[in-house]
Amino acid sequence: MDIELTDDEHLRALAALEAIVGNNDDALAILAGGAGERPPPALLAAYGQHTLHRALIATFGIDATMDYDETGRLVAEINSDPTARMVFVLTDALHNQAALAGDDPATAKLIAGSILLAIHAFTSADNQDALTLLRALRNEVLRSG
Repeated sequence: MDIELTDDEHLRALAALEAIVGNNDDALAILAGGAGERPPPALLAAYGQHTLHRALIATFGIDATMDYDETGRLVAEINSDPTARMVFVLTDALHNQAALAGDDPATAKLIAGSILLAIHAFTSADNQDALTLLRALRNEVLRSG
């Protein structure tokens, strides 16, 4: 099940990923959040889950125009696919790592690294390509909001 993220959380997570790719600890510290906001490790774990689940959905060809039966068949296919199950294990591990980390920036960097490696596995994007992808995702959030 996907964790809901607000537009602000999407933008904050994307900014944190960009700061980590750019090795900008000052920017990451600014994004640490305040009262009522998820700490960076938890935010990045939630964002990673959201993004990787979207990648799975796209990989298996699920879209909003499909009928219930076709969607159900493809979801069953996802659930039985070993690669998809590994994505589920990865996102669960990221959440477990974040739960133990509090607001530790070093753990946020490790989680971000795992997310970027997973994005690379799906898209073959290196870190510079990942930055381009992150900017496109940020623009998508800004257009929808």
